[in-house]
Amino acid sequence: MSLRASVLNQGEITVIALEGKLDYESQDILRDNILQLSREGKKVVVDMEGLNFVGSSGITNFIRSLYEIQERGLTIPHLCNVKSEFRKIISAYDVDRDFSIHESRQAAVDTFFRIGTNENN
Repeated sequence: MSLRASVLNQGEITVIALEGKLDYESQDILRDNILQLSREGKKVVVDMEGLNFVGSSGITNFIRSLYEIQERGLTIPHLCNVKSEFRKIISAYDVDRDFSIHESRQAAVDTFFRIGTNENN
């Protein structure tokens, strides 16, 4: 199964729920959509619960996209429902611990609304 993404709005937050596999071929479209939403000032949550495969080149380019968003001074998407095997790969690249990873979608959404929270974390 290729990558499928469902986009839904939860108040001020845009949730992208992923399903299928994130690989080199599918990550470009995901990257472009996340970048566009970030440019529009949207707060984005990427729900990775439905992913059943993440290729090394797909996750590498996805993480580079997150760094690109950060370098442009845009709000970094929060990640949720990240399976342990994917979390290990993300953690290996996220040496500065800049990515916001949460156990549930609601926790990721709620983090955007905490008083005193730096939105770039």
